Amino acid sequence: MQGKGIVALLCSLCIWVACQQPTPSASIPEVKKETEVFAIEGSDTLRLDRYVGPNATKEKQPVVLFAFGGGFRGGDRASADYHAYFEFLARQGYTVISTDYRTTLKHLDPQQVTGPLDFMQALQVAIQTAVSDLYTATHYVIDHAEAWQIDPQRIVLSGSSAGAISVLQAEYQLCHAEEGIPLLPKDFHYAGVIAFAGAIADVAAPTWPKQPCPILLFHGDADRTVPYRQATLPDIGGLWGSASIAESLSQAGTSYAFYRIGKAGHEISSTPMQTQLYDILSFLDRQVMRQEPLVIQSAIHAPGDSLQETRFTLEDYLRENL
Repeated sequence: MQGKGIVALLCSLCIWVACQQPTPSASIPEVKKETEVFAIEGSDTLRLDRYVGPNATKEKQPVVLFAFGGGFRGGDRASADYHAYFEFLARQGYTVISTDYRTTLKHLDPQQVTGPLDFMQALQVAIQTAVSDLYTATHYVIDHAEAWQIDPQRIVLSGSSAGAISVLQAEYQLCHAEEGIPLLPKDFHYAGVIAFAGAIADVAAPTWPKQPCPILLFHGDADRTVPYRQATLPDIGGLWGSASIAESLSQAGTSYAFYRIGKAGHEISSTPMQTQLYDILSFLDRQVMRQEPLVIQSAIHAPGDSLQETRFTLEDYLRENL
């Protein structure tokens, strides 16, 4: 009897322990991805990927429209470097759209570049082509607002490297267009811009005749690919990097955030999409969605490191990009 009692006690204990174990948690809701063609430009078929989170059908969602990096020579809208960023935002209630654009510098023969002016002219064509395709993608998104349950008044641009240049340039040109952009609604404006190692192309330092949307900038101050401050020619212009853009936004009295990463290079075109997701979400929540008029400047560096920015010449940038 005693042995049977012990067995019964052990069985009861096992049943009790099993009942106390937590039930397996439900799997994380899937982020769905759909791909479709939005334009055909000559021999180029342009596609976009739409990432939709589990709450997409509950109310009209804001949009993050993303442009990939690749030096205007190539790149992939579905690069693994971007997946964490896309899925994080989709789970936070954003519809994420990663778009193609034409990369015209892939046709540039380095042997035909005799100096900085040749490259600057080719780069300007590449930027304008990318911006044109970005406006086309924006138009397509607006046209599908009802079908996709999105809010066309809350389209945020985001981009990496060449894509960051493109999204900044798109907002910059919209602010300079006296009669708007023909492809877009007359009163259209972007809700925000998020740029990872970007720049603006102009003859002189950036100015804002119209108030720009809130802008979030990430840049390493030792970037040899896209200038942190500027890479320009007298009377010709060139690229004005995040430090110059931040100064111009301060002068314009507009809302922006600028994360300067000390002694970091062009890896900042992607690393914040893994390491600073909640800084990005804070910008979207406070400065874009709630329209809080904030200026946030953050200098990130290792203990003991100097924040003296690294200076490169125009020729340094030219060698890096050819």
